[in-house]
Amino acid sequence: MAEASTKSFLQGLRSIILQEDGLVCNRKRESIATIIHGADNCIDQYVPETRSQDGSDQKAQFCSELEKIDTRLAGISSQRSQLNMPLLLMSEAKEEIGQSSSGDGVDLVGEESLAPFALNYRNLPSCLRSCLLYCSLFSENILISRGRLVRLLVAEGIIQERAGEVMENIAEENINQLVGQRMLRVEIKYKNEMIEVVDPYLKICRHKLHQGKGMEGNLLFSDSNFPKSSSIVFILYSGETITSSSFNDHPVRSLFVIGDISTGLTSADHWEEGIPDNHWTCIRKAIHNFNFLRVLELENLCIKSLPEEIGDMIQLRYLGLKHSALDEIPESIGNLQNLQTLDIRYPRSLRVLPGAVLNLLQLRHLKLSMMFKIKVPSGMGILTNLQSLTGLYVRHGIIEELRSLTQLRKLELIDVSEEHGSELSASIMKMTGLVSLSLATKDIIAYLLDYENDELLPTLEQFSPPPSIKRLHLYGRLMDLPHWVCTMENLTMLKLGYSFLSEEAFSVLQFLPNLKYLRLWGAYEVKVINKDFFKVGGFPKLETLIIYSKNLLEWTEIEEGALPSLSFLFFLYCKRLRNLPEGLQYISMLRVLEIWPLHPDLERRLKCDGGKDNYKIKHIPEKRFFSSFLNTWVEI
Repeated sequence: MAEASTKSFLQGLRSIILQEDGLVCNRKRESIATIIHGADNCIDQYVPETRSQDGSDQKAQFCSELEKIDTRLAGISSQRSQLNMPLLLMSEAKEEIGQSSSGDGVDLVGEESLAPFALNYRNLPSCLRSCLLYCSLFSENILISRGRLVRLLVAEGIIQERAGEVMENIAEENINQLVGQRMLRVEIKYKNEMIEVVDPYLKICRHKLHQGKGMEGNLLFSDSNFPKSSSIVFILYSGETITSSSFNDHPVRSLFVIGDISTGLTSADHWEEGIPDNHWTCIRKAIHNFNFLRVLELENLCIKSLPEEIGDMIQLRYLGLKHSALDEIPESIGNLQNLQTLDIRYPRSLRVLPGAVLNLLQLRHLKLSMMFKIKVPSGMGILTNLQSLTGLYVRHGIIEELRSLTQLRKLELIDVSEEHGSELSASIMKMTGLVSLSLATKDIIAYLLDYENDELLPTLEQFSPPPSIKRLHLYGRLMDLPHWVCTMENLTMLKLGYSFLSEEAFSVLQFLPNLKYLRLWGAYEVKVINKDFFKVGGFPKLETLIIYSKNLLEWTEIEEGALPSLSFLFFLYCKRLRNLPEGLQYISMLRVLEIWPLHPDLERRLKCDGGKDNYKIKHIPEKRFFSSFLNTWVEI
């Protein structure tokens, strides 16, 4: 295994020569080639000797030779730091030799059964390995969505920059590659795409991190501007005092303090009282000492204020304050000149952003809440590096300011009305890289309180959507489906809310060739869905279907051959639903069925012991049913 590991390393070095472009002169190529030749000779001498004897002396001598080669490589590496392809370090080969020279043939964690997976892990490019290791830090208690993961990977310095490419796109590419290799899994949970590391890769990654081999030497991070011993700290707060023992003597690079919602920390009384100051005093005091802190996530914590010293964390790139009880954000936040993400969704009290936010010229993601109106200062157009802007309430002049934000990839606007139509169309069409667009007439709470809302969403008649748009969310009544929706061939996700469209209007959706995710939230208010809604040949790539309807009684039939790619089917708040469609049993790809709440009549039909409709669902691996009568999840 030592021979194979090191030979593989040499093959990687040789590939550098083959991939070098005009930026590297012939002399540098010859230098690398000379080093490879020397390493080849070293290996040719080492391997036969270790096969014939114990080899411990030879191993020490060999590692000494590798250290010399490593020094020479480091010199060349520093001269070519602007290239896209990272230069592999000889220290990685030495690590593999140290693990496998015993000749027992075991893998990273000493279990024979994991050997093929460990080899797959070791064969990953360093950028993908770092991404996988980082994902493994998150557990079932701290789930991570795809969007949040992308923002964190960029902020942490894990993503290796490539000239002319958007960092977030590179992060998405890395995630997709790991999903394609079945090392990461995408699960639809809480109506979002959540990312999980697949076993046994999770076990391998956790073992590496436990040994310190994932972080040591900054192997996890492409950015070397931080101490090698910097650490990532996770604290699950469940109502106890957080002590200084949560931190070690190493500099803290990333700090996640997450409130455990299972302990009742989100109750109204608890939010009113707030977290006692003494419970997180050590964190407040330590903030000004976190000189190297890049990520600070305080989530599900009823903190009512932030210390002014937060402005001293000038290296901070990610500040997450979701589900807080903050009354205000200190003006000192304007000192965070490196801040990329400011996430303040779902605040209980915050209603105004300070003017100092306009100083955050490197800001890439401003995540406001669709549920609570937060006033933003005038002049948002100065933040030209913004990649995503969500939960923004339309006020006078704001749409004109949006015209400067041509780098936006995600835009979410609330309080949109017909009068904004032409101006909004002109601003959005300047965002040529826009991937996600969300327009709503009201916030979510207003919809829930006024289900029969009659306020019309502008149809943007003169609108020509940027072809880059893949996700479209429309919340508000529509007289008809906008004509331009049917032209969006790259659309993969469509969410329609409270639009109350007719069956005829919906029939055109099945011809969207790449649609994978469809959510109908009070959008199609009929009592019966018939087989014509999902025809054979329609929705060829649809994987996720979410239906929310207070009127739906039954779905009669699905033709055999329809919905060939459907994997996730959710009925949410369909309180009157009493019948699942005949033909559901033919959807062989269906992995998850969730019904919340489950009507008692439907529960009797689906029971495995005598339920007459159980044959429709028995092939589905994962079924989740919530009984409103019992107020708990039930097994069928």
